[in-house]
Formats: sequence, structure tokens, C-alpha cells
Amino acid sequence: MRAITLLLLSAGLASVANAQEVPESGSEPPAAVGDAQADPTPADSASAEGGASAAGPQIILAPGEPEPEQPQAGEYGTTMDPLRGMQEARFARAAKTSVGGYGELHLNIFKPEDTAARARLDLHRLVLFIAHNFNDRFRFYTELELEHAFVAESGGVAVPGSFQVEQAFIDWRLLKGQSQALYFRGGAILVPMGIINQWHEPPIFHGVERPLVDRVIIPTTWREGGVGIWGEPIDGLRYEFYVMSGLDASGFSGSSGLRGGRLQITQATLNGPAFTGRLEWEPTLGMVLGIAPYFGLAGPHELDVNVKVGGAAVDWRIRRKGFESRALLTYFHVSDTNALRTIPDGGTDPVSDVGENLFGVYGEIAYNVIYYVDTPMELLPFVRLDYYDTTFSESDPDFDLPAFLVPTVGLSYRPIQQVVFKFDYQAVLASSGPNENRWNVGIGWMF
Repeated sequence: MRAITLLLLSAGLASVANAQEVPESGSEPPAAVGDAQADPTPADSASAEGGASAAGPQIILAPGEPEPEQPQAGEYGTTMDPLRGMQEARFARAAKTSVGGYGELHLNIFKPEDTAARARLDLHRLVLFIAHNFNDRFRFYTELELEHAFVAESGGVAVPGSFQVEQAFIDWRLLKGQSQALYFRGGAILVPMGIINQWHEPPIFHGVERPLVDRVIIPTTWREGGVGIWGEPIDGLRYEFYVMSGLDASGFSGSSGLRGGRLQITQATLNGPAFTGRLEWEPTLGMVLGIAPYFGLAGPHELDVNVKVGGAAVDWRIRRKGFESRALLTYFHVSDTNALRTIPDGGTDPVSDVGENLFGVYGEIAYNVIYYVDTPMELLPFVRLDYYDTTFSESDPDFDLPAFLVPTVGLSYRPIQQVVFKFDYQAVLASSGPNENRWNVGIGWMF
């Protein structure tokens, strides 16, 4: 009779981060942490020899009992990628509760055309996360985020800065045993669209600032209250589906897209439900393909209009032999924009000048020039090209705003996987109006 005792996985961030280069991927709990390439530690070796896998509990065998067959590792040293594996390690420590976080300090220098340069130093984000396992079927995860160093008020006017609950949800594994096929999730959840909205720790993306498409067209960080299901029914195929609160169309604008319509789960007026999800396929280690649809109602009620917002995003991520590549294409359609452009009684401006169609696309490549050197360090020159338009194919010239093409070249240096030093240059090229040059320097960390 087998004596099998299931224990919580003693993986931790260090053991996963030290796996030989793991591909990016995944729909495990969304705020995942960085890529991995460092040499294995003794703890990693123990895992590889049949102790703990990054995906589940450790199995302790009775004397003389044969070891169970372990998943075969590819060139990356594990079948799990860091975005999923390191995040799962937060839940799967020997202790029931684990703590971690991430942060980033930025120096931004802006030089608009025909205008003097200006500089800004900002502790952009400092985030604390807490994960807790109630038992082998229920777990809790939250992230608390402080932006721009402090929150204060001066003369009744809010000083830039915010303290936010970025995520707070319960996961409930609905199937018995160790099946990962079906989980329930409920709480404050990140909308699973694109790449950066779910996976935005500084060491795992290139560039000091997040890609502009992921900030304007997909309004990162985008979270809403909701419930849904997620899981991995077979290796390499993952899904998420949620019913969430919708957006507020009165916050849409031509300059910032849907960003001002996020309700932030702050005593939010429910203008209607939204339905979103993500299907992700990892056909081979080092390659991830994803697609995410969205449909929701967005008010606002004061105009007696129930605006519909529909959209989709497709993306890929590749990581192999020091080479990294990402690409994203996204599109949103906003109905009843003519009603949004009316001026309310007693007002002077329209409710919103957002376009009927919003479109964005970017591609990025990077290469670790010291990949073949025996070192845990990484030095990655990269280039990215963003294009976005918040009034895409706009027929009304009064609301046809410029589109932007933004080439970015830069360098990411990771002395270890959890720390990064970044530098980049961006040229913000408008289809009409002034252009702008930007130089960015940043430090990022996660633990």
C-alpha cells in the first residue's frame, strides 16, 4: 500500500528563478514574476531529481517505493515558464502565507519639438503582494500598490500619487486531486488582455516605461471586480473567462483612449456587465500565443446612452537561446460615439471625443549578447516599434486626432533575474502636430 503524503511545494522565487532559461507564458495567477536563466542551485537540483515540481505539491515516497515519472524538461530546464512558475511558487511555499513585491524608479527626460527639455524623477510604483493558502483547494492573493511615492492633499487638491488595491481574489480548485483544469476565481481581477496588463513586473519587460499600446489602447493596469473560471486542462493550453464590471464611457477621450473609463472598483456605478477571457497556447517551449476578446456595456446614464465596447487582442512571446521577441495587436470599437460627443445642458465640452475605433500594434526583439558566457547576468539590447491611433478610420474631421508611431531602442541589464537596470530612447512621431524625444533611465526589482 503506497504511503503518499502531499505537502505544499517548497519552491519559492529563488528556485524557480534559477531554472535554465524558461519561456514566458501563462494564465496562472496573473501578476507573475520574471524570466529565468541562472544556473541551478542545490534546491533546483533536488527538484529536478524528483522532489518538487514547479507546478504542484511535493511527493514523499515510502521506503522502496519507485519515484513517479516527472515531466520532461526541455532546454529551459522545466516545462513551466517563469510567468506562471514563479507566480505559482508564491502560493506553493511550505509556509501558508508568503510575501513579496516589486517596484521601479524612473528618470524621464522629455524634449518636445521647439520646446525646452524637462526632466522628472519618480518612484513610479512600489507594490506589496501577499498570498495565502487556506488548504490545498482554496487560496487568496492580493497586491497593494503605492504610485508616485506618497498620497497627500494640499489646499483641497490631491497631490499626484495613489494607493490602490491592484488585485485581491480567491481561487477555488473545483476538481479533486491535483487537477489544474478548473478553478473558480472571484474578487478584484486583472483583465486578461494583452501581455503587460497581467505581467508587468519591471524585470520581465524591456523599456523603462510600459509599451504605449499597452497604456493607451489597452488601459494598463486594468482591473475590475468580477468572477470567473480558469485552468489548464492539458499541458500548454490555458484559458480564462470572467464576468466583470464594465467601463464608464464618460471617461473615454481621444488622447488617452479607454483609460479614463476604468472604474477601479471604487464604489463603482455598474453601467453594465462585461465579458472577457483569454485562450493561450504554448505549442513548444519558448513560444506562447494568446488571444483575448472583450465585450461590455459602458453607460453613461446621464445621457441615457448605454455605450457598447467590444475589442480583442492577439499576442505572441518567444524566448529561445538568448533571443526574445514580443508582438501585440489590439482593436476596440465604441458604439454611440455621436451621442458621447454631444454637449450636456449647461456644459461647454462634449462628454467624450473618443474615436469609434481604437487600434494599436507593436513588435519587439531583444538579444542577450552574453548568453553564451557562463554567468547569470543578462545584457539585452532591444528595439520596439509602437503604433496606435485612438480615432482610427474616423470619418468626422473634427474628432480625427493624430496617430503615433513610436520607435524605441534601449538596453536592459539584469545582474540577477530579480533586478534590472534599464535605458532607452524614444521618438514620439505624430501624424500631425509636434514630435517629441524622450530619454528614460530606470531601476526595477521584484522578490
